[in-house]
Amino acid sequence: MTVDDWYEQHRRHGALPDQGIPRRVTVEEDSDAKEREEEEKEKKIENDDKEALQKARDWDDWKDSHQRGYGNRQNMG
Repeated sequence: MTVDDWYEQHRRHGALPDQGIPRRVTVEEDSDAKEREEEEKEKKIENDDKEALQKARDWDDWKDSHQRGYGNRQNMG
């Protein structure tokens, strides 16, 4: 049995592996997801969530005072 025969046999039975290739998402589902994300962003902006705003500001301040690579520097050689 050749590889082509094997694939043909499995294709007939519907038992082919997906080979890690993601299936295409329909345009409608994709646009719905984008619309939901935009709506959630708008709601967050409209609500002016004080906790989220404070958390974002704290994170920004932390990033300003700690340069990239700051942290656990042990086991470096």
